[in-house]
Amino acid sequence: MSSPSESSSASEHEASDDNETQNAIREDLKGMTFEEIMKLKEELGAKVYKEAVLGGKSSRPQKPKAKTDLKRLNKNRPREMTTRRQVPFLGAEHRVERKKNVELRDPRFDEKSGTYSAETFKKNYQFVSQIRAKEVGQLKKKLDEVEDEAEKHNLKDTMQRLINKNVEDKKWHTKQKQLKKERSVIQKKHDLGQQPHYLTKKERRAKELVAQFEKLKNTGKLNKHMEKRRKKNAAKDRKRIGIE
Repeated sequence: MSSPSESSSASEHEASDDNETQNAIREDLKGMTFEEIMKLKEELGAKVYKEAVLGGKSSRPQKPKAKTDLKRLNKNRPREMTTRRQVPFLGAEHRVERKKNVELRDPRFDEKSGTYSAETFKKNYQFVSQIRAKEVGQLKKKLDEVEDEAEKHNLKDTMQRLINKNVEDKKWHTKQKQLKKERSVIQKKHDLGQQPHYLTKKERRAKELVAQFEKLKNTGKLNKHMEKRRKKNAAKDRKRIGIE
C-alpha cells in the first residue's frame, strides 16, 4: 500500500503534466484565426474544448469539505441545526396530491352512505329527548330567577319548543308501535289463510282520536283539552266571519 506522501506527490505530478499540455494547446491556439478556432470547437464539441483549454474537473484541485460538528451543551438537549440550509416542508408534495384526489360528497344524497331509515335514526338519537327534558328543568329554574319580561318570554318560548319536540317524538313512537301491531295481525291472518282487513287513513285517524280521548280521560286532562279545542275553534270562527 502507498503512503499518503507518495499519493500526494503523484497527484501533484499529474497536475503539473496537465498544466503543461494546457499551456501547449493555448500556444497553438494563439497562431489560429477565430474562424479556425470556432470550427475546431464545433468538431470537438463545447465540453471537450473547454476541458482542453480551460481545464476539466479532474485538473482542478478539489477542496475537502469541512465537516461542521454541531455540538450540544448537554446530552439531553436537541442538536442545534444550521440555518444556512433550508429545511424542506415535510409532506408538502403528498399533501398537494391528497388535495387533488379528495372527493367532496354529500352523505344525504350519496348511495355509499346507505339508505335512510327513520326508525333507525329515531332509535339512535333517542337520548336527545332526555337532554331536552334536562334543558326544560334548567330553564324552569332560570325562569324563577329572571325578572326581565322580555327574557322571560324568550325562556317560555324555548321551553315550549323543547316540550313540543318531545311530545312529537312520543307520538311518533306510539304510532310506530301501533303500525307494528297492525302488521303482525295482518301477517297472522295471511299465515292462517284468511283475508286481512287493511285500515284506511280515516279509520286509523279515528282509532288515534279514540286512544287520545281515553288517555286524556284517564289522566284527568280531558276538560282542559276540550276547553283548548273550544277556544281554538271559536277563534277560527271569528276569523272566518271577519274575512267574509
